[in-house]
Amino acid sequence: MKSTVLLAAASIIITIAVALSFGPLIGVDHAVAVALHGYALDHPAFVVVMQVWTDVFDPWTFRGMLVIVAAWLSWRRRFALAGWVVVTMALAGAADGGLKALMDRTRPLWDHPVSHATGGSFPSGHSLTSAMGCAVLLALAWPTLGRRARVVCVIAAASVLVITGFTRLGLGVHYLSDVVGGWLIAVTLVAVTTLTLSRWQGFPPSARPAS
Repeated sequence: MKSTVLLAAASIIITIAVALSFGPLIGVDHAVAVALHGYALDHPAFVVVMQVWTDVFDPWTFRGMLVIVAAWLSWRRRFALAGWVVVTMALAGAADGGLKALMDRTRPLWDHPVSHATGGSFPSGHSLTSAMGCAVLLALAWPTLGRRARVVCVIAAASVLVITGFTRLGLGVHYLSDVVGGWLIAVTLVAVTTLTLSRWQGFPPSARPAS
C-alpha cells in the first residue's frame, strides 16, 4: 500500500512539473534531447536500430499480447484475472490518451528530424504501454516462477521497458520526463489494479517461488 502511494505521488509530481514547465526539469529534458539528437545525426546505424526496436515494441504489440493472454485466461475460466488484464490495459490507454490531450505538450522540434511521431509528447505512449505490459505479464507469471527464473524475468522486463523508453529519446520524439512519466504512471496503474484484485481475489495466489 505504501509503495503504491509513493508511486502515485511520484507520478503526480512529475506530471505537475511538466505542466508548470518547472525550470530544472525542462533544462534536463532539453540537454538530454539535444545531446542524443546530435549523436543520432552523426550515427545513422544508431537511428536504424532505434527505429526497428521502437516499431517492434510498439504499444499495439503489448496490447495484442495482453488481449491474447486475457483470452487464454478466460478459456481457463480465470475470469477475474482476465478482467484485471483488460481493465489495466484499458486504464493505461485512457491515461495515455487523456494526459496527452490534457497536457498538450509539444514534442521536440528539430531542423533535421530522424524520426516522426504524432500526438502530444507527455506521456510517452511507448514507455507507458511497455511498462504496463511487462508489469502485467510479470505479475501473472510470478507465482509460477522459481527464484532464478524470477531474476531472469525481472531483468528481461526491465531491459525491454528501459530500451523502449530510450528509443523514444534516441529518435528525438520525446523528452526524458515523457519517458519517466510514462513508466511511473504505468507502474502506478498496475499497482492500483493489482491491489484491488488482491483484496478481492487474493492475487497473486502465492508469494513463494515455485521450486
